[in-house]
Amino acid sequence: MRPILVVGATGLLGSEICRLLRRSQRPVRGLVRSGSPREELLRRLGVEIVRGDLRDVPSLERACRGASTVVSTATAMRPRLTGDSIHTVDRLGQRALVDAARRSGVRRFIFTSVSPNLPRTTPYVRYKREIETTVRGSGMAWVIVQPAPFLETSFRSHAGFDATVGKAAVLGSGDMPVSWISVHDVAKAMAGVASQLADMSRAHLPLGGPEPASTMEMVQAFERDTGRIFRVFHAPRSLAGGLGVLLRPLYPALSSTLGMSTFMARSGDVIERSEIAKLLVPQPVHFRDFVHDEARAAVVERVPMLRNGTGSRLRQGEEQELSEYFAGETRG
Repeated sequence: MRPILVVGATGLLGSEICRLLRRSQRPVRGLVRSGSPREELLRRLGVEIVRGDLRDVPSLERACRGASTVVSTATAMRPRLTGDSIHTVDRLGQRALVDAARRSGVRRFIFTSVSPNLPRTTPYVRYKREIETTVRGSGMAWVIVQPAPFLETSFRSHAGFDATVGKAAVLGSGDMPVSWISVHDVAKAMAGVASQLADMSRAHLPLGGPEPASTMEMVQAFERDTGRIFRVFHAPRSLAGGLGVLLRPLYPALSSTLGMSTFMARSGDVIERSEIAKLLVPQPVHFRDFVHDEARAAVVERVPMLRNGTGSRLRQGEEQELSEYFAGETRG
């Protein structure tokens, strides 16, 4: 059986796709850059490692040789190495990958794009739409996956949301609905497309969570589960949008983040679940389940900072007791 090549195999989404494909006993090859900290994890999963880089065309030829399908999740929105940028990786690198796959006889290309609702007004979305066009015109069978924003990256401290200390930066009023989706559900859908639905082709697959929620609804859900009132800072949409335009020449990734966030704060981003999405992910993660797990983790993280009645740190076992108590309270 010819392997499935996963490009972006060491990333959050790509590594989960590798894990799911290997769990179903599919042969998987991962394009990995030298020094990646997740290489050993992939090896333990049974992934065939191929050294390479989207900026190194000969390495792409080697990686694609003999593969049946390419699954590409790679992005430089959060660059890790010098020379990484959304221009060199998300535009030029992805284009080179499509060409290498076509020349190597790859039959099928599965590309991770962005929500179909996002306009081409930012560099990142524009590059994604360009590669969508390249994939469609490649002559290979293709599936373009278009997910809503990930829960796991949208509600973290780097995005201005910190459940541990109870604060959130919200763009605008925060009342527009978004179909936040778990990265694990996107991975399930993509692994299913690559293996279970091997004949699926010439298809766009928008992916969203089971129920949309506004940012303020997410804040309120965190408040209910943590039992604390969040400090919320509302940043003006106009400020973020203006900064996005000013930063575009020097920091296109940050500019794109601000531009996409401004659009969603103004218009929302609701994606209806298709029948194919329901087939691939019959029980998706609900945003309330995500909030519960995150809130529980935040409480456990705060436990070492707490003091008991005698002024000493909590005794051994008390952290687990508090965690279990919290779980019971929030689920009830």
